[in-house]
Amino acid sequence: MKKSIPSNLIITALFLTLGLSLCSQLSQAEAQDNTLERIKDTNSFVIGYRNEKHPFSNVTAAGDVEGYSIDLCNGIYEKLKHDLDQPDLELKMVEVAADNRFDYVQDGKVDIVCGTTSWTFKHQEKVGFSLLTYVTGAEMLVKDDSRIRSLKSLKGKKAGIIYGTLTADTIAKRVERDQLDIELVTYKHPKTGIEALENGEIDAYIADRIILIGLLDAADAPNDLKLVNRFYTYDPYALMFARQSLDFKLLVDRYLASLYRSEKSLELFNKWFSHMGIRSNENILRAMFKLQSIPE
Repeated sequence: MKKSIPSNLIITALFLTLGLSLCSQLSQAEAQDNTLERIKDTNSFVIGYRNEKHPFSNVTAAGDVEGYSIDLCNGIYEKLKHDLDQPDLELKMVEVAADNRFDYVQDGKVDIVCGTTSWTFKHQEKVGFSLLTYVTGAEMLVKDDSRIRSLKSLKGKKAGIIYGTLTADTIAKRVERDQLDIELVTYKHPKTGIEALENGEIDAYIADRIILIGLLDAADAPNDLKLVNRFYTYDPYALMFARQSLDFKLLVDRYLASLYRSEKSLELFNKWFSHMGIRSNENILRAMFKLQSIPE
Protein backbone atom coordinates (compact mmCIF):
# COMPACT_ATOMS: atom_id res chain seq x y z
CA MET A 1 0.00 0.00 0.00
CA LYS A 2 1.23 3.49 -0.80
CA LYS A 3 2.51 5.37 2.25
CA SER A 4 0.89 8.59 3.42
CA ILE A 5 2.56 11.90 2.59
CA PRO A 6 4.74 13.42 5.35
CA SER A 7 4.79 17.18 5.95
CA ASN A 8 8.32 17.68 4.61
CA LEU A 9 7.28 16.28 1.23
CA ILE A 10 4.31 18.63 1.21
CA ILE A 11 6.70 21.57 1.70
CA THR A 12 8.85 20.24 -1.18
CA ALA A 13 5.77 19.99 -3.37
CA LEU A 14 4.92 23.57 -2.39
CA PHE A 15 8.25 24.75 -3.86
CA LEU A 16 7.48 22.99 -7.12
CA THR A 17 3.94 24.31 -7.32
CA LEU A 18 5.02 27.90 -6.75
CA GLY A 19 7.04 27.73 -9.94
CA LEU A 20 3.83 27.35 -11.92
CA SER A 21 2.71 30.88 -11.09
CA LEU A 22 5.90 32.31 -12.63
CA CYS A 23 5.36 30.61 -16.01
CA SER A 24 3.22 32.47 -18.56
CA GLN A 25 1.73 30.70 -21.56
CA LEU A 26 1.70 32.16 -25.06
CA SER A 27 -1.70 30.67 -25.78
CA GLN A 28 -3.14 32.63 -22.85
CA ALA A 29 -1.54 35.86 -24.00
CA GLU A 30 -3.06 35.44 -27.45
CA ALA A 31 -6.58 34.95 -26.05
CA GLN A 32 -8.93 37.78 -25.20
CA ASP A 33 -8.09 39.26 -21.81
CA ASN A 34 -11.39 40.83 -20.77
CA THR A 35 -11.91 40.46 -17.00
CA LEU A 36 -10.62 43.93 -16.11
CA GLU A 37 -12.54 45.44 -19.03
CA ARG A 38 -15.75 43.76 -17.86
CA ILE A 39 -15.22 45.04 -14.31
CA LYS A 40 -14.64 48.56 -15.63
CA ASP A 41 -17.60 48.55 -18.00
CA THR A 42 -20.10 47.09 -15.52
CA ASN A 43 -18.65 48.98 -12.55
CA SER A 44 -19.00 45.78 -10.55
CA PHE A 45 -16.74 43.07 -9.14
CA VAL A 46 -18.41 39.65 -8.88
CA ILE A 47 -17.06 37.16 -6.34
CA GLY A 48 -18.05 33.51 -6.54
CA TYR A 49 -18.09 31.63 -3.25
CA ARG A 50 -19.04 28.19 -1.93
CA ASN A 51 -21.04 27.89 1.26
CA GLU A 52 -20.16 25.47 4.09
CA LYS A 53 -16.42 25.78 3.44
CA HIS A 54 -15.46 27.25 6.81
CA PRO A 55 -12.98 28.79 7.51
CA PHE A 56 -12.54 29.78 3.83
CA SER A 57 -16.06 30.76 2.76
CA ASN A 58 -19.26 30.42 4.69
CA VAL A 59 -22.63 32.13 5.07
CA THR A 60 -23.38 33.24 8.61
CA ALA A 61 -26.74 33.03 10.34
CA ALA A 62 -27.15 36.74 9.52
CA GLY A 63 -26.66 36.00 5.81
CA ASP A 64 -23.16 37.50 5.52
CA VAL A 65 -20.46 35.76 3.47
CA GLU A 66 -17.21 35.48 5.42
CA GLY A 67 -13.98 33.51 5.58
CA TYR A 68 -10.24 33.59 4.90
CA SER A 69 -10.65 33.41 1.12
CA ILE A 70 -13.39 36.04 1.24
CA ASP A 71 -11.08 38.38 3.17
CA LEU A 72 -8.44 37.90 0.46
CA CYS A 73 -10.95 38.79 -2.24
CA ASN A 74 -12.22 41.79 -0.29
CA GLY A 75 -8.63 43.05 -0.35
CA ILE A 76 -8.53 42.54 -4.12
CA TYR A 77 -11.79 44.49 -4.35
CA GLU A 78 -10.20 47.44 -2.53
CA LYS A 79 -7.18 47.30 -4.85
CA LEU A 80 -9.48 47.29 -7.88
CA LYS A 81 -11.26 50.40 -6.64
CA HIS A 82 -7.91 52.14 -6.25
CA ASP A 83 -6.16 50.93 -9.42
CA LEU A 84 -9.18 51.46 -11.66
CA ASP A 85 -10.02 54.77 -10.00
CA GLN A 86 -13.58 53.58 -9.44
CA PRO A 87 -14.30 54.26 -5.75
CA ASP A 88 -18.00 53.41 -6.22
CA LEU A 89 -17.24 49.96 -7.68
CA GLU A 90 -20.04 47.59 -6.69
CA LEU A 91 -19.26 44.31 -4.94
CA LYS A 92 -21.50 41.35 -5.74
CA MET A 93 -21.51 37.85 -4.21
CA VAL A 94 -22.70 34.82 -6.20
CA GLU A 95 -22.90 31.33 -4.71
CA VAL A 96 -21.32 28.60 -6.85
CA ALA A 97 -21.23 24.83 -6.51
CA ALA A 98 -18.65 22.12 -7.20
CA ASP A 99 -20.23 21.24 -10.54
CA ASN A 100 -20.76 24.77 -11.93
CA ARG A 101 -17.89 26.90 -10.57
CA PHE A 102 -15.67 26.39 -13.64
CA ASP A 103 -18.55 27.18 -16.00
CA TYR A 104 -19.33 30.36 -14.06
CA VAL A 105 -15.74 31.52 -14.53
CA GLN A 106 -15.55 30.56 -18.20
CA ASP A 107 -18.93 32.18 -18.96
CA GLY A 108 -18.00 35.42 -17.17
CA LYS A 109 -20.76 35.08 -14.58
CA VAL A 110 -18.18 35.65 -11.84
CA ASP A 111 -14.85 37.45 -12.01
CA ILE A 112 -13.14 35.29 -9.40
CA VAL A 113 -13.93 32.28 -7.21
CA CYS A 114 -12.79 32.66 -3.61
CA GLY A 115 -12.78 29.37 -1.77
CA THR A 116 -10.92 26.07 -1.74
CA THR A 117 -10.28 25.21 -5.38
CA SER A 118 -7.19 23.01 -5.78
CA TRP A 119 -4.68 24.21 -8.36
CA THR A 120 -4.03 21.29 -10.70
CA PHE A 121 -2.96 21.01 -14.32
CA LYS A 122 -6.33 19.48 -15.14
CA HIS A 123 -8.12 22.48 -13.64
CA GLN A 124 -5.69 24.86 -15.35
CA GLU A 125 -6.85 23.57 -18.72
CA LYS A 126 -10.13 25.38 -17.94
CA VAL A 127 -9.24 28.36 -15.72
CA GLY A 128 -6.38 30.47 -14.40
CA PHE A 129 -5.04 30.61 -10.85
CA SER A 130 -3.51 33.14 -8.51
CA LEU A 131 -0.55 32.62 -6.24
CA LEU A 132 -1.30 29.94 -3.65
CA THR A 133 -3.57 30.90 -0.78
CA TYR A 134 -3.34 27.75 1.36
CA VAL A 135 -1.71 24.32 1.36
CA THR A 136 -3.33 21.21 2.80
CA GLY A 137 -3.92 17.53 2.06
CA ALA A 138 -6.51 14.79 2.44
CA GLU A 139 -7.03 13.48 5.98
CA MET A 140 -9.36 11.03 7.64
CA LEU A 141 -11.80 11.77 10.45
CA VAL A 142 -13.11 8.87 12.55
CA LYS A 143 -14.90 8.20 15.82
CA ASP A 144 -12.70 8.69 18.88
CA ASP A 145 -12.92 5.01 19.83
CA SER A 146 -12.21 3.80 16.29
CA ARG A 147 -9.19 1.66 15.47
CA ILE A 148 -9.11 2.89 11.88
CA ARG A 149 -5.66 4.31 11.10
CA SER A 150 -5.34 3.97 7.33
CA LEU A 151 -7.21 3.22 4.12
CA LYS A 152 -6.20 -0.43 4.51
CA SER A 153 -7.96 -0.63 7.87
CA LEU A 154 -11.18 0.55 6.20
CA LYS A 155 -11.61 -2.89 4.60
CA GLY A 156 -15.29 -3.80 4.48
CA LYS A 157 -16.32 -0.38 5.79
CA LYS A 158 -17.83 2.87 4.48
CA ALA A 159 -16.00 6.16 3.97
CA GLY A 160 -17.55 9.52 3.11
CA ILE A 161 -16.06 11.90 0.53
CA ILE A 162 -17.12 15.36 -0.72
CA TYR A 163 -18.48 15.54 -4.26
CA GLY A 164 -16.46 17.38 -6.90
CA THR A 165 -13.20 17.66 -4.94
CA LEU A 166 -9.66 16.67 -5.82
CA THR A 167 -9.59 14.54 -2.68
CA ALA A 168 -12.69 12.58 -3.71
CA ASP A 169 -11.23 11.91 -7.15
CA THR A 170 -7.84 10.86 -5.75
CA ILE A 171 -9.27 8.57 -3.07
CA ALA A 172 -11.66 6.91 -5.55
CA LYS A 173 -8.77 6.19 -7.92
CA ARG A 174 -6.66 4.89 -5.04
CA VAL A 175 -9.40 2.51 -3.89
CA GLU A 176 -9.85 1.19 -7.42
CA ARG A 177 -6.12 0.88 -8.11
CA ASP A 178 -5.33 -0.96 -4.90
CA GLN A 179 -8.56 -2.99 -5.08
CA LEU A 180 -9.54 -1.92 -1.57
CA ASP A 181 -12.83 -3.21 -0.23
CA ILE A 182 -14.16 0.22 0.75
CA GLU A 183 -17.61 1.60 -0.01
CA LEU A 184 -17.28 5.31 -0.85
CA VAL A 185 -20.33 7.44 -0.04
CA THR A 186 -20.42 10.84 -1.74
CA TYR A 187 -21.91 13.95 -0.11
CA LYS A 188 -22.61 17.22 -1.88
CA HIS A 189 -22.56 19.23 1.33
CA PRO A 190 -19.61 18.87 3.75
CA LYS A 191 -21.82 19.12 6.85
CA THR A 192 -23.91 16.16 5.69
CA GLY A 193 -20.84 13.95 5.75
CA ILE A 194 -19.84 14.75 9.31
CA GLU A 195 -23.43 14.24 10.45
CA ALA A 196 -23.33 10.79 8.82
CA LEU A 197 -20.11 10.01 10.71
CA GLU A 198 -21.60 11.16 14.00
CA ASN A 199 -24.70 9.04 13.38
CA GLY A 200 -22.67 5.94 12.54
CA GLU A 201 -23.80 5.82 8.89
CA ILE A 202 -20.16 5.81 7.73
CA ASP A 203 -16.96 4.69 9.45
CA ALA A 204 -14.66 7.50 8.27
CA TYR A 205 -14.86 10.85 6.55
CA ILE A 206 -12.07 11.73 4.09
CA ALA A 207 -11.55 15.34 3.00
CA ASP A 208 -8.95 18.10 3.10
CA ARG A 209 -7.60 18.36 6.64
CA ILE A 210 -8.44 22.04 7.01
CA ILE A 211 -12.04 21.44 5.89
CA LEU A 212 -12.38 18.58 8.39
CA ILE A 213 -11.02 20.80 11.15
CA GLY A 214 -13.56 23.50 10.32
CA LEU A 215 -16.34 20.91 10.44
CA LEU A 216 -14.94 19.41 13.64
CA ASP A 217 -14.95 22.78 15.36
CA ALA A 218 -18.65 23.17 14.56
CA ALA A 219 -19.62 19.56 15.35
CA ASP A 220 -22.17 18.76 18.06
CA ALA A 221 -19.70 16.53 19.92
CA PRO A 222 -16.17 17.29 18.61
CA ASN A 223 -14.50 15.28 21.38
CA ASP A 224 -16.16 12.15 20.04
CA LEU A 225 -14.21 12.46 16.78
CA LYS A 226 -10.50 12.50 15.92
CA LEU A 227 -8.14 12.96 12.99
CA VAL A 228 -6.00 9.99 11.98
CA ASN A 229 -3.04 12.35 11.25
CA ARG A 230 -2.03 11.00 7.86
CA PHE A 231 -1.95 12.96 4.62
CA TYR A 232 -3.15 11.16 1.50
CA THR A 233 -2.85 13.99 -1.03
CA TYR A 234 -1.18 17.34 -1.64
CA ASP A 235 -3.77 20.09 -2.21
CA PRO A 236 -2.63 23.64 -3.02
CA TYR A 237 -5.50 26.15 -2.92
CA ALA A 238 -5.63 29.26 -5.11
CA LEU A 239 -8.12 31.87 -6.27
CA MET A 240 -9.67 31.05 -9.65
CA PHE A 241 -10.48 33.30 -12.61
CA ALA A 242 -10.56 33.26 -16.42
CA ARG A 243 -7.55 31.49 -17.89
CA GLN A 244 -6.77 34.24 -20.40
CA SER A 245 -7.05 37.15 -17.93
CA LEU A 246 -3.35 37.91 -17.48
CA ASP A 247 -3.82 41.59 -16.56
CA PHE A 248 -6.30 40.63 -13.86
CA LYS A 249 -3.97 37.85 -12.67
CA LEU A 250 -1.16 40.41 -12.38
CA LEU A 251 -3.33 42.64 -10.20
CA VAL A 252 -4.44 39.71 -8.02
CA ASP A 253 -0.92 38.32 -7.61
CA ARG A 254 0.47 41.78 -6.85
CA TYR A 255 -2.04 42.16 -4.06
CA LEU A 256 -1.35 38.71 -2.61
CA ALA A 257 2.43 39.13 -2.75
CA SER A 258 2.23 42.50 -1.00
CA LEU A 259 -0.06 40.94 1.60
CA TYR A 260 2.36 38.07 2.19
CA ARG A 261 5.23 40.58 2.65
CA SER A 262 3.30 42.38 5.38
CA GLU A 263 2.08 41.65 8.89
CA LYS A 264 -1.45 41.51 7.49
CA SER A 265 -0.90 37.90 6.43
CA LEU A 266 -0.20 36.92 10.04
CA GLU A 267 -3.26 38.87 11.17
CA LEU A 268 -5.40 36.83 8.77
CA PHE A 269 -3.77 33.62 9.98
CA ASN A 270 -4.53 34.54 13.59
CA LYS A 271 -8.10 35.46 12.68
CA TRP A 272 -8.99 32.23 10.87
CA PHE A 273 -6.49 29.51 11.80
CA SER A 274 -4.54 30.15 15.01
CA HIS A 275 -7.24 28.59 17.23
CA MET A 276 -6.59 25.32 15.42
CA GLY A 277 -3.03 25.11 16.74
CA ILE A 278 -0.67 22.71 14.98
CA ARG A 279 -3.60 21.19 13.12
CA SER A 280 -3.65 24.26 10.86
CA ASN A 281 -0.25 23.39 9.30
CA GLU A 282 1.07 26.72 10.52
CA ASN A 283 4.69 26.05 9.51
CA ILE A 284 3.69 25.11 5.98
CA LEU A 285 1.48 28.20 5.68
CA ARG A 286 4.23 30.49 6.99
CA ALA A 287 6.60 28.96 4.41
CA MET A 288 4.02 29.63 1.69
CA PHE A 289 3.74 33.28 2.75
CA LYS A 290 7.54 33.68 2.71
CA LEU A 291 8.09 31.92 -0.62
CA GLN A 292 5.45 34.02 -2.36
CA SER A 293 6.60 37.39 -1.03
CA ILE A 294 7.60 38.34 -4.55
CA PRO A 295 9.20 41.81 -4.61
CA GLU A 296 7.58 44.67 -6.52
